[in-house]
Amino acid sequence: MMSKKIAVCAAVIAACFAAPVMAEDVPNAVSPGIAAKLMVRGTLEGVQVTDLRGQRRNDVLVVQAEMYNTTAKDVRVYYRFRWTDAAGMQVGDGEVWKPLMILGKQSQLVKGTAYGPQATDFKIEMSAEPR
Repeated sequence: MMSKKIAVCAAVIAACFAAPVMAEDVPNAVSPGIAAKLMVRGTLEGVQVTDLRGQRRNDVLVVQAEMYNTTAKDVRVYYRFRWTDAAGMQVGDGEVWKPLMILGKQSQLVKGTAYGPQATDFKIEMSAEPR
């Protein structure tokens, strides 16, 4: 009985002194399905895409993504949507990079709307830098 208590105490103490999670240890997405929709340039500095939804509104694809900063530091994220048709070819001229500041331990929603009804799929291109 006493050895169980000692083992539990040792596990709690080890967890308290464990190394902090570093930005490079955080995966870019919470699921493989979300990760398949991302094109990451470099490291995302602890930013993780936690939710991704898409639907057609008025026959145009609309996407919403939630990004969460897992670190306590503020991070500047740059993102853009790449819209493709059923054959995988890019639709439109391409979007400009959009900056987004995500404060430490906060989440932000981003939204993108395709150029027209010919867009059937997308990828989110992202990069980040610490502030």
